[in-house]
Order: sequence, then structure tokens, then C-alpha cells
Amino acid sequence: MSNAEAERWNEKYRRERELWLNMEPRQLLELYKTQIPRECLALDVACGVGTTAIYLAALGLHVIGIDISEYALHLARTKTRQLGYPVEFAVADLSSLWLPEYYFDLITNFHFLERAAIPVLKRALKPGGMILFETFMATNKTTTAPAYYLQPGELKGIFEKFTIIHYAEYMHQPSQNHGVRGTAQLVARKPEG
Repeated sequence: MSNAEAERWNEKYRRERELWLNMEPRQLLELYKTQIPRECLALDVACGVGTTAIYLAALGLHVIGIDISEYALHLARTKTRQLGYPVEFAVADLSSLWLPEYYFDLITNFHFLERAAIPVLKRALKPGGMILFETFMATNKTTTAPAYYLQPGELKGIFEKFTIIHYAEYMHQPSQNHGVRGTAQLVARKPEG
């Protein structure tokens, strides 16, 4: 992503600030929270205003959130300071991401897709570590920005060597802001050794 991309996201978060700050944690987190290891290191990818990071910190995890938007991270830092949670945030361009190998016990990626980052995320996860991934999937009617949409079955194929705990694909009806689109969800554990 370029600086223009960062500015686009900064502007989006400025314009829609209250909407983002009032978002609830993703349902997938709630459904699988008992399987998330406690007292471990988690990475929240494209963390935005920190909703997922805060949820994980409340469960007892040490969390690092990364996002391209400095403004979103400012909002996230403010919110976590008020709540007193141990979350660290960093600006990162996910199109050219570097992370240490075998570092995180848990990685979350919600409603964001950067295919170039996926191999980096897989390497950064410790053996036995867990990933929760949910993002948009292309439909026959999805024609704009195909790089930001998974193809049906693609997410499952990307993590085929992982132990898949949950995988689902859903179709969503058109809304005020979006046409017909799908969502792919995955909860998986990286093989030991």
C-alpha cells in the first residue's frame, strides 16, 4: 500500500469515527473464545480502532495490533488507555509486511485481505498456534476491486495444511452500502513441528 492508501484509510476512519468506535467484536471471536489460549501473544491484523485487540486483551492476552491508518491507531490507543489493557499498536503496510518467524500464539484477521501478507502470517504463527480469519468473498455480482475479495474455497485452500476447526462461507443480502457479497470464515491451528 502507498501513502495514498494510508490517507484514504485515515480519512475513512475520520469520517466514520463513531461507527467504528461503536462496533462490537466479531461473532467468530465469541464463538471460539474458549479455544483461544490465554496469557499468550496475539497479533490483530488490520486492527482499525482496536475492537478485536481490546476483546483479546480482556481475555488475558498480550496483544499487538497493526494497521496502515495512523488515525485509527490513535483512536485505538486512546480507547485501550482508558480501559487499562496491555495492547501495543504499530503502523504497518500489510502489502510489504515483515514479522518474526514462530512468534505469535494467535493471529486474527477480520474484514481485510492482503494476499501478500498471508504467507508472512503463516510463518509468524507458532506451531500449535491458532488463526481466526474472516473476510469478504467474491460473488458473481462482485466486480469492483477483485483483489480485496476471496474466491469461493480460496481461504480453505490457503490453510489446507493447518488443522481446520471451523470453515464456512456465507452469502449476504444487499445493504445500503454494499451489493450482494459473501464472507469466508476460518478457524485453524498450525501443525506442530
